[in-house]
Amino acid sequence: MTTSSRVASTRVRKRPAGNYHLKRAGISLLAAALLHACTLSGPNPAPRGSAAPVAEVVARDNSFIWVRALQRQSFNSLADAYLGDGNAGWQIAELNGGGVVERGQIVVVPRAPVNPSSVYADGYRIIPILCYHQFSRGGETSQRLEVSAQAFRAQLQYLRDEGFTVLSLDDVAAIMDGKQGIPDRAVVLTIDDGYRSVYDVAWPIIKEFGFPVTLYIYTDFVGGGKALTWAQMKEMRGSGLIDIQSHAKSHTSLSRLPGEDDDAAYRSRVQAEVQDSARILANRVGEKPVHLSYPYGNSSAAAAQLLRENGYASGTTVTRGDNSVFANRFLLHRTMIYDNHSLDDFAGFVANFRTKDLR
Repeated sequence: MTTSSRVASTRVRKRPAGNYHLKRAGISLLAAALLHACTLSGPNPAPRGSAAPVAEVVARDNSFIWVRALQRQSFNSLADAYLGDGNAGWQIAELNGGGVVERGQIVVVPRAPVNPSSVYADGYRIIPILCYHQFSRGGETSQRLEVSAQAFRAQLQYLRDEGFTVLSLDDVAAIMDGKQGIPDRAVVLTIDDGYRSVYDVAWPIIKEFGFPVTLYIYTDFVGGGKALTWAQMKEMRGSGLIDIQSHAKSHTSLSRLPGEDDDAAYRSRVQAEVQDSARILANRVGEKPVHLSYPYGNSSAAAAQLLRENGYASGTTVTRGDNSVFANRFLLHRTMIYDNHSLDDFAGFVANFRTKDLR
């Protein structure tokens, strides 16, 4: 499973969906307890770094594992033991009503995503993707695309306080592939261009909160007067929190330019922007990019197709809008964060459930 950051206490929306899926499985929690007599023997894993097992297996089938907790714990502990990902506790919590796992409690662990569509009777979940550019120290800014350190810290504190799951772009790709659902209160953090203020101002705050962030870099900018250096990017990437991805090579629009009528010439230009930036990032950072943000948010069907052909998993715009599991992964929407956005504005940007009667 891909890397993402979660808060320790999992918060969930209480929806009919969990009970619905349990009924479809044909076995209720009470029935699981009754199955104790015919338990299938199996491992009773302990969390990593601990010698104490967290639960014992009561029963299992191809879809679920029923376990009895041996100690009071979080759902993340069970996710670590049975799903191999301590950050996936929200999936177990959502199926079991949330809260904290009490000693002796029977818990249902899904062996695969129960609701990968993230569609419910009363609506559907989306993935908000936020886009930052530059940062300033203190509380003042000098331009619209600059977010102050004070505002940025307040925004990340809001995500922590409200129990948000901060996803990586690899998580988004896995969701689009149907390998996992969208967590309640999910968000993606991205920063475009590669200004030095990312390292000087934003990076200490990102480390403080431990949230994963993607830097979309256009390679012609690196090492410039106001830009990040390769050494700074490698340092941040080495933390495991910062993901370096492509913003093309020269920051030229990947849509057709005025007078660019020749299809072959246009495709050749976009191909060079995509391939050259990928080659440079792979050589200087150590990993080929698989996600790209279009400069100025400008794309086209041809540009999206070239991303597919070059092995990319996603492309993002700067057009505000919803990203459901059915979205075009090469035209994902992002919300730009400006210096005049209040915390109330921010709360609206990261709301990730759209109410709609789907019965």
